[in-house]
Amino acid sequence: MRSTQSVPLLFPMHPFEALAEPARRRIIDILASGEHTAGELAAVVGGEFRISRTAVSKHLRILRDAGFVDVRGDFQWRWYRLTSAGFEHLEAVVASIRQKWELRAGWDDELARETDPLAGFTRPVPRKGPGRPPRRGRRGSQVTPPIASEPDQGWTRGS
Repeated sequence: MRSTQSVPLLFPMHPFEALAEPARRRIIDILASGEHTAGELAAVVGGEFRISRTAVSKHLRILRDAGFVDVRGDFQWRWYRLTSAGFEHLEAVVASIRQKWELRAGWDDELARETDPLAGFTRPVPRKGPGRPPRRGRRGSQVTPPIASEPDQGWTRGS
């Protein structure tokens, strides 16, 4: 089983966050077939999702920052291709989640205290709902009467 320590945290974005957008997943799907130019990607993805070339360019930048895509310049063209670094990071995150899931304690309190890092955590503020007393805030209550709009006096109170 892989550990998350094997992959350095070089990426500023969580891989799930990078793949959350359908247009980015479509770009990954297209790039799985091989290297493509930014113009080709913008034409296909822009047409399917009705987004501008600038928006496709931003999606490509996000994928590049997340480590899924690499770019190389060739005269006036920008060629994009998939890299393994982003997928390795994604696999490490999934392996970490799978490891936590396999160690899950369920409803066994004794086992939960041993394996769950948040077992001893108590919530400092109770959640809203039953058992919490209703508390009215200070918002929306006026302590002074509103200022009347007088054309001669402006917004200040007349004396």
